[in-house]
Amino acid sequence: MILGKRKQLPHILTTIVISCLFFMVACDRTKPSPISRAYDRYLYPEDVEAVVRPGLNEKDSLNLINAYIEQWQRQQVLLKQAQRHVNVDEKRINAQIEEYKNALIIYEYEQMLLKNKLDTIVSNDEIADYYNEHQNIFVLKRPIFKVSFIQLTPDTPELDRVEKWFLSEEIADFDLLQQYCERYSPNFALRDTSWYYLEELAKKIPIEQIDENNYKNYGRIFKINENNKLYLIILRDSKLKNNRSPLEVEQTNIRNLIVNQRKVSLINNVENKMVEEARKHNKIETYSK
Repeated sequence: MILGKRKQLPHILTTIVISCLFFMVACDRTKPSPISRAYDRYLYPEDVEAVVRPGLNEKDSLNLINAYIEQWQRQQVLLKQAQRHVNVDEKRINAQIEEYKNALIIYEYEQMLLKNKLDTIVSNDEIADYYNEHQNIFVLKRPIFKVSFIQLTPDTPELDRVEKWFLSEEIADFDLLQQYCERYSPNFALRDTSWYYLEELAKKIPIEQIDENNYKNYGRIFKINENNKLYLIILRDSKLKNNRSPLEVEQTNIRNLIVNQRKVSLINNVENKMVEEARKHNKIETYSK
């Protein structure tokens, strides 16, 4: 009987092996086919899932996937060549990887702290105080202007009256001018209080045709004809290069500076407290050499 069982053993083993093979094949059929190969490495569909952003059409998605595949292949080829020709210091690289990993983890923690604890509300008084305390850092590198302007054609009717209304401080004249501009002007700004750099204004009006010597000549009308268009321009205010930049121009910049200072202060304070707490409870020590 024992011999008989021994004779059956190879058959039983064969059955088990075949069953295992069938199982492996069946499992392999459920595994998606690779979409790219580089030497002995393969790229699978799930590897590129994150590349395709929601809302992209089929063509753009395909272009992104193809670009990712090409970049992946290039990286694998370069990596292979580097491994062949460079004597890699594994210890040093692993140390750098660990350092980078630690930096990423700390960065994520800091972002969580900022999200939960950072005060991003900055009052106008804080902005004004910062502006006055740091006058030397808010210096213009190019001229800025406040202007009023009207774009017309040279044959537009009643130009004399338009100029009179434009120079007037009367509300009734302003209302008449507003109505006139809405009818005849394709582009105008009568009471714009914003500051504009020279190149910004040049996209709207031929401001560069006004000589620099006239930049302080406020309240008069500059009449400029260009490309069959008539521009009536009044300079309301100006600041030249190397002068102090107006507070209105710097408000957003100052707000960002204050918030950034708060970020640095918050992170430093939290980290210092954590280190002191760890030292207090003997979680960190420095041994004398």
